[in-house]
Formats: sequence, structure tokens, C-alpha cells
Amino acid sequence: MSAKGKESAKKSSLSFSTRVKDDKPITIKLDNIRVLTGQSNYNIWAASMKLVWKGMKVYEIVIDGAEPSDDADDAEKSAYESLCHQAAAVYIQVVSQDILEKIVELDHPHRMWESLRGEFYRDTAFALVSQIMSLVSLPSSYDPEKPISTFIASFEQEWLRLNQLAKSSSDTYRQLFSKFLDEDKAKRDFLLGFLVRHQKNVVDNLSTKDNFTFAEVKQRLLDLDHEQPSSSVSSSPQTALLTTQRRNARSPCQSSSSSSQSASRQQKQKECTWCVKHNPGKHLGHTWNQCFKLKKHQEEQKSSDKGKERDTAMVTTDSDNGKGVSNTSRNVPDL
Repeated sequence: MSAKGKESAKKSSLSFSTRVKDDKPITIKLDNIRVLTGQSNYNIWAASMKLVWKGMKVYEIVIDGAEPSDDADDAEKSAYESLCHQAAAVYIQVVSQDILEKIVELDHPHRMWESLRGEFYRDTAFALVSQIMSLVSLPSSYDPEKPISTFIASFEQEWLRLNQLAKSSSDTYRQLFSKFLDEDKAKRDFLLGFLVRHQKNVVDNLSTKDNFTFAEVKQRLLDLDHEQPSSSVSSSPQTALLTTQRRNARSPCQSSSSSSQSASRQQKQKECTWCVKHNPGKHLGHTWNQCFKLKKHQEEQKSSDKGKERDTAMVTTDSDNGKGVSNTSRNVPDL
């Protein structure tokens, strides 16, 4: 069958009138979809919008460019026009002002889609490699001051973007790579591997649970944002683990300041028993075996004792030689 024949068969198999009920448009909240700003967020935006188009039952119109068959009745054509208007109006909410000005005159939602895809979609080997680098660089962007949910959201976004790039190509190696990215355990292990340097105890604990899915590991990690360490000893192992992680996440300056304060308290508790008696008012901050004044006193005492021993030895020697008597006799005045 020719391409034209396939297109004709596809058109004839679609019924647009069954997708419109009483001319009431299908509304979907678009609050969580970030507006398209350019190539940097096109892949995520396009993936999100495909879900929107499916929910609005206009996927074939917007993505594939489906149209009513040549023999369609007026009701079918009217339903088609209504669906096109609904889809076109959605673009106003999901693209930036600059981009909207480029596509608003195209009028048809499929032509708008093709225009955006042609300008921002890049299916090249470099794009895939660049996205791999973006994913593996995530650990360096981890911020312990932010909730761990922020990091997990970034991880899921980068993982999804990489998987979409891999799936979009017909190359065998990309299709195999996409199957690898679809593996739940692969996604789980990459997340844990990215966090091991920053949440070592938590990761070590979760790594022992080989039967955990990515969703279960994610939930355990998200629970950390809601657990608060208690001032008393907690009976919860997870709470104790969280306390340890937060202590380890403190900055070097905070750790140094805490150590200095602890050392200062220990110094204030020390008391020299020698200074209490001999040097009142200066007995705090050290012990007797650290007291410099006591050591100085002991050295002076030793020097004094040695001097006395030397004088005593000299007197004893002179007495033995008789010099003590003669000297005494010469000093006695004549009567």
C-alpha cells in the first residue's frame, strides 16, 4: 500500500465527532507545565504536551496532522474544527511570548507543532552525549542545604530527557540504551550512586535492600525531608540516621566553631589546686600538672636546695682542715 493509501486509511478510521460532546471543550490544567523557552527545555516540554494532547483527544491532529476523510459529513468536519481550535488555544498558555509571536499566525495546531519541532528539536549524536554528561554531572550540584526532593526531581528530569533522546532514534545502539534506561533497577542504582558521597549512611542502608524498586527507594529518601531529629534519644533508626547525616552536612566553619566552643567549655571546667592556695583568682583553665607557675616554683626550689647543700659542704670541708678555728681566732679582738 502506498503512503497516500495508508494516510487515507488512517483518516477514514478516525471519528472526530465522537470526541466532542455537546460542543464542550475538554479542559486540562496546565499549571505544572513550564512554558517553552527554547532548545534547552524543548524535550521535556514536548513530552509533557504529548500527554496533554492525548488527554484532550487531539494527539493525532497535533502530532500526526490527521484530517477528516474526503467523504466526511458536516458534523465530522465541525467536530474536527472544534478540536483544532481547542488545541491551538492551548499554545497560548504553554509557550513564551517570543515563541508565541512566531507561531500564532500558523493557525493550525499541527503546523505550530512542526514549526516548534523544526526549530528546537535536535536529534544528533552530540545531543545524546551532551545529555549523558548533564546526567552524570548531577552529583556535583548536590546542595545539602536544600531538600533532597529537589535533587531527586532534577535526577528524574535528566533521566527522562536522556531516555527520550535515546528512543527518538532508530539506531540500534540507542534503542538498546533506551531499554537499559527503562530498567527500574538501573534507575534506582544510579540515584543511589549519585547520593553515596552526600548521604553515605542512608545509601548504605538502602543498598542492602536489593528488592526495593526505584519508587520505594525514592520514597525512603523523600521521607528524610519530613523527619525531624528529637532533642532526646530517639527510638527510630531513621531519625537517628537523619541526625547523623545533618551533622555530617555542616560546613567546615560550623564544625570548627562548634569544636572551639566545646574546647572552651572544657578549659573553663579545669582547675589548678596549687593556684587555689598560692595564686588565687588564676586557678581556672588548667590543672596542677599543666601549671607553669608551679613548675617555675619547683625549679626555684630545686636551685635553692642545691645552693644550701653546696654551702653546707664548704663549711664541713673547712672545719675538717682546721681553717674554721684559725679564722675564728683571728676575728676575736684583743682584750
